[in-house]
Amino acid sequence: MKILLVDDADVFRQSVANLLRTRGHEVIEAINGLEGVKLARAHLPDVIVSDIVMSQVDGYAMTAVLRQHPTTTDIPLVLVTGEADLKGMRKGMTLGADDYIAKPFKMDELVTALELRVHRRRAAREEVENKLACLGSGMGLKLPLELSQPLDRILASTAMLANSSQPRTQAELATLAQSLRADARQVQRLSRNLIAHAQLELFGTNPSHLNRLRQAISVDADAVVAVPARQCAVAAGREGDLQLKLGPGSAAIAETHLAKLVEELVRNAFEYSAAGSPVSVQCYDDGHDFLLTIHDHGRGMTPDKVASLGVVASRPGGEPQVIGLGLAIARRITELHGGKLILSSEPNKGTTVRVSLPARPIVVPAPAKEPQF
Repeated sequence: MKILLVDDADVFRQSVANLLRTRGHEVIEAINGLEGVKLARAHLPDVIVSDIVMSQVDGYAMTAVLRQHPTTTDIPLVLVTGEADLKGMRKGMTLGADDYIAKPFKMDELVTALELRVHRRRAAREEVENKLACLGSGMGLKLPLELSQPLDRILASTAMLANSSQPRTQAELATLAQSLRADARQVQRLSRNLIAHAQLELFGTNPSHLNRLRQAISVDADAVVAVPARQCAVAAGREGDLQLKLGPGSAAIAETHLAKLVEELVRNAFEYSAAGSPVSVQCYDDGHDFLLTIHDHGRGMTPDKVASLGVVASRPGGEPQVIGLGLAIARRITELHGGKLILSSEPNKGTTVRVSLPARPIVVPAPAKEPQF
């Protein structure tokens, strides 16, 4: 480990530093909190050990400054003092210290505490990196396939207009403009969905953010459901196919997230069913959960197709696509709010999506506090 040791007592600091070095650790010494801040930013140690009571910039002040700088904000910091008291411990933790050790201490006790903190920091970083890698690989698949097709059509149409020497009739230009507008809207929607998907994936990595997310509530959830359902029907030109059966109730979810969930599911129902066939949207509050069901009479899917949602697949005719991004967003929204999404489908008979969300806000349990040394 690379350890920054901050203490204005020369004899104590040097003796601890020497003992740590004999165990194979790299030790950087600072004689006060001000020098500790400078050396922390210069060397970015694996962990910082600091006395609290020092003549120039004490351990509390140093902790506060380090936690405000992006390069040092997550470096584990252990405060050491001969005045171990509950009030001082609480103050140190509030400022951002990770642990608190009272003098005198055994070297094994100190090393164990430092190794634990370094290990946990590395594990947390690896978890975030893995999530980002998975997210990046998923977006890498979705981006070229889903966005390249409408973008290619837009480029081809604009190139034809730019290079054509023949005049176009007003009707031809109107048709081309409508096509370009439709492709541009598809690019816009897919781009927003990719961003939304990324944000949702990262949202679940922070317990405090997750807890705040689950405190939201849609008091009139049925009214929220109705708006995007009707909008999707209008966009598909199928207002007559939409069947709404909405019972009053509340759901522990922000209105914007509930609307997004309904939008993606209802849009899929219209996209994968024929004009003239009904798409039903039902919801009600059973007193414990808010239940939402969306059913279409479209072509449906085999169990293998359902299992492949979210991966590269092929449309009839061999055109590649990534299917299930809208469903993935809806599922993630549901899970982040403590709910469940179940999809059932049968070829040539249609698809049903059932969503259950808590009717009242729930609290994410706080992580257990680690033992203090």
